[in-house]
Amino acid sequence: MEEETPIPVSSVTKERSSKVSDLINRFEGGSSLNSGDLKKDSSVLHIPKSQGRYGSTPSPQPKVLSQHLVQKQGNSTTDKTQVAQLHTANGVVAQDQMQDDDRRLADHGSTTSTLVLDNAINSGLINGERESSSRESLQSMTVCEGQMLNSCYRTPSSDTLLPSENETLEINTNVKEEPTEEINKQDEPVETKETDEQKRHKIANELLQTEKAYVSRLDLLDGVFYSRLLEEANRGSFPAEVINKIFSNISSINAFHSKFLLPELEKRMQEWSTTPRIGDILQKLAPFLKMYGEYVKNFDNAMELVKTWTERSPQFKFIVQDIQKEKVCGNLTLQHHMLEPVQRIPRYEMLLKDYLRKLPQDSLDWKDAEKSLEIISTAASHSNSAIRKMENLKKLLEIYEMLGEEEDIVNPSNELIKEGQILKLAARNTSAQERYLFLFNNMLLYCVPKFSLVGSKFSVRTRVGIDGMKIIETHNEEYPHTFQVSGKERTLELQASSEQDKEEWIKALQNTIEAFQQRNETFRNAIAKEYEDMPVEVS
Repeated sequence: MEEETPIPVSSVTKERSSKVSDLINRFEGGSSLNSGDLKKDSSVLHIPKSQGRYGSTPSPQPKVLSQHLVQKQGNSTTDKTQVAQLHTANGVVAQDQMQDDDRRLADHGSTTSTLVLDNAINSGLINGERESSSRESLQSMTVCEGQMLNSCYRTPSSDTLLPSENETLEINTNVKEEPTEEINKQDEPVETKETDEQKRHKIANELLQTEKAYVSRLDLLDGVFYSRLLEEANRGSFPAEVINKIFSNISSINAFHSKFLLPELEKRMQEWSTTPRIGDILQKLAPFLKMYGEYVKNFDNAMELVKTWTERSPQFKFIVQDIQKEKVCGNLTLQHHMLEPVQRIPRYEMLLKDYLRKLPQDSLDWKDAEKSLEIISTAASHSNSAIRKMENLKKLLEIYEMLGEEEDIVNPSNELIKEGQILKLAARNTSAQERYLFLFNNMLLYCVPKFSLVGSKFSVRTRVGIDGMKIIETHNEEYPHTFQVSGKERTLELQASSEQDKEEWIKALQNTIEAFQQRNETFRNAIAKEYEDMPVEVS
């Protein structure tokens, strides 16, 4: 297809207004446009070019919807097929559109007609070059002109212009992103907060599950350890009275939990939907928890008896160790299992406090739960004291083994205050030697480390009593952080690893000395009072 040489810009500028006016007059008068007329006025199809960054470009013209669509169909030329497809998509006949447009143009005036017509003509141009002047192409342009008019009047406003391609692309991008964000939000897991009612149910269920595990421990103590040791005692291997003192009233505690409390909790959890409460059960059965008082008070004595008879009776030791090897024991000692009843009461207290925090004060279960908490808290205070003693006793047993089981320190009255490495200054050459200290509430063990992989780790060199002990802070230019421990048995020149370590040792020793003196003063006052209250015999 040959290109026609465009008319000079100056000529187009002069003749454009008249040519366009003639076309509009013909259009408004209802006369049809033929190919000859369009060929005759072909100069109108030329538009001035402006110099741009990439050479001559057509002057920008306002775009309407039809023009925007036609331009997107191709970047080089607009052929007859593309125009025909656009015409078919609109589903109208060009002739009908022309008649309909005549009526609409009469209402909107010549300004709108000029804008639409110019755009309709310009839509056939690509990069400022005119298409072929063939008859078929011009007839297609006529059809497209009428179709553009129809598209223009289908917009909300006849003067509304569409955004540029870049703006349209940006809008489309935003539209595409919105559903993606919504999908992402939908995919995110929705965190649902538990209501207080759900939390109360969770606490009640935890109470039930831990109660089941606790009853299993009681069965182990009562039905296995106690039964087998008592059976052997009845054979005369060791006194039955010793076994009864060790296990105290464990059988009564086991019967209470397995036959009363656990069945009540299981039944209530089955009826939770209609009766969501546990305070009434605990309030009714809490008084029976007072039986723990006897077990807790006897706990220290029970631990001492287990230790004594494990050393004294091989048969006692064999039975205990044989049971501890069973899977049901979980590789735990008899002493550990005996601590379970002591720890259970504080567990009730903790769960009940949490339950009350989630319970409204106007709830029917509030008074029962509050009253049961008072009873359980009293029992828990005694249990907590026993737990501390048990932990201390456990630590004493560990130290007893570290010292090669040579020092008799496992006694409920002994309490470990502090332990740690220290350096000792020799009197002759002032050289520092590594030592280890165990400070108890009534004595200080001055030990020498043993470098052995098995057996004892320390050997006791000196035992210094707290009674009469004095602490003196010393200063040595060659060896800093030193202090002196002076007792009835021996005086020790010691060096700490740092100034902070030195201060901690001095403080611990001084506090221990003061506490020891206060206990002795209280004891002496109590004895003196007893003598004063004694009746004086008159001869």
